Amino acid sequence: MSIYALQKLIREINRNPGVRERFMEAPDALLAEHELSEVEGSALVERDYRKLYALGVHGLLLRPFSIIHQVSEPDYLDAIRGDPE
Repeated sequence: MSIYALQKLIREINRNPGVRERFMEAPDALLAEHELSEVEGSALVERDYRKLYALGVHGLLLRPFSIIHQVSEPDYLDAIRGDPE
């Protein structure tokens, strides 16, 4: 498990339109190119913001990632805090 690799991939998804498109179209293929644990990969594909935050993904990477996926700020905050939906 490497939080560095996970954060680096999220950064690339956030900043690089080509990587973002690959993630949207075939996330498993993109993940296969990176050394992530099953838990990390699953949390990323499922967009489990609570799990990603708990794994140590920095909010300055996680919030833009959630914006790309059209998650409102209140919903994002509820997710990372573990508030019920």
